[in-house]
Parts: sequence; structure tokens; C-alpha cells
Amino acid sequence: MSNLVRLKYATTQEFAVGGIPGGVAYTYVRVKVKNTAPVKDVQVHYKQPSPSPSWADISLPWLANYGDYDLFGRNDGFVTNEFVVYASVAGEVAWDNNGWMNYRLENFQNVAGGNVALNKATAKQGTQAGGGFTVQTSWFEGELYVNNLCFAKRVGVRFTADDGATWLDCDAVYAGPVGEGTYSTSSGAELWRFKTPELNYDHSSAVFTFAVYFLRLDNGVWYWDNNFDQDYTLSKAADAFIE
Repeated sequence: MSNLVRLKYATTQEFAVGGIPGGVAYTYVRVKVKNTAPVKDVQVHYKQPSPSPSWADISLPWLANYGDYDLFGRNDGFVTNEFVVYASVAGEVAWDNNGWMNYRLENFQNVAGGNVALNKATAKQGTQAGGGFTVQTSWFEGELYVNNLCFAKRVGVRFTADDGATWLDCDAVYAGPVGEGTYSTSSGAELWRFKTPELNYDHSSAVFTFAVYFLRLDNGVWYWDNNFDQDYTLSKAADAFIE
């Protein structure tokens, strides 16, 4: 996996719609890029459909910045069943080609880059009363995308609220197929949701630091999304958000 660019999620959707000549065909894609410089060129290198398949490039517009990484993507403009993504940043060019296998999507399929990807995380705050006083609490919750490689699996987040003094695992729960960018129910990637324990607000750090994991229980293989080896950071401010 590249340390500069990583596919977050993609799906291909092709279907006939009454009144629309040729129907609808598109590939929806989201890509994360490490924020090492302000100017970034992010592209999808994709195989065009038959009858005369060839390869082409299409740029991905910038969508959002989340501090140490940026999100790029597009909702339409091309359709493909095989692709890779690449980024050029400050003279460095890097590829995510799915371990040299390319990403492959049949119609109504979707895929999470690296087999597990953070979709979103939101910080929360609350209060708990007891013993004659009230304490401030803090936690975060969100969604993960996981490729359905096996039935038995553990999915979740490994996090610290005290700047690394202690780390905890919080397992996620299965929530169904991924629906982002899809016209109809698609297969390949699953949606999992998590909520960390609601603990007393720890003032030793202003952020949560975390990575997301997928453990295959059939063979013991781990997959991680750790934000280009730098972990994700999420402000503890109420409703702070990353994706």
C-alpha cells in the first residue's frame, strides 16, 4: 500500500432507465491523499469498456481537507470494471494498485481500499451524574467499510484518549451492505458501525488518536487503515468530524 495515496471506496453502477438513451453508467470513487504539499494531482487510471478496451486517465477533484490528509473523488464521468489510482505531490508520484492486482469491479459491486477503510468518525460529549456531582464525558463514533473476504471477522478501532498512555480496542458491529454512491443493493463491501466507551473527559490530550482494523478469524490476517502510518487524529470538540 502506498504511503501517499489510498483508495477509500469505489463502486460501478450500470443500469437501464426508461426515457434515458443508453441508460446510466458510472463509477463512483473516493481517494485519500497524504497532505504533504498544498498542490496535488490525483487521477484514476482505468480500463475503458469493450468492444475496444483501452486505458485512460481521469482527474479526481478535491473534496475536503482533514488536516494531515485530503479527500478526492468524483460521482460520475467515467465507467470501468478495472482501475488503479495515483497521485503526484511535490514531485513524488505514488500508486495504489491493490497490491499489483488492480481494483476490479463488476456491475453493482463496491470495494474498500486496503480491505478496510474509515468512512467517518464524529466526536461526542455528554455528562453523567452520580455521587452528588456531574462529570463531563467524551467518546467518538463512526463507520467503517470492510471487504467481505470471510464470514467470521473482527472489525473496529484501536484508540487512545490520553496521548498514547493507554490504548483500547473497540469492536464495531455489522450494519449491512455499503450504500454510498449506489443505485441498488451492491455486493463486495460491508458497512460496520462503532461507538467507543463513554469515559470521563481526559484533559491530557485534546484529540483522539486511532487506527481501524479488520481481523480475518479464518486465517488470522490483519488489515489496517492507519492514515498513512500516522494514525487518525480527531478533535474531542463536540461534533468534530473526519471522513
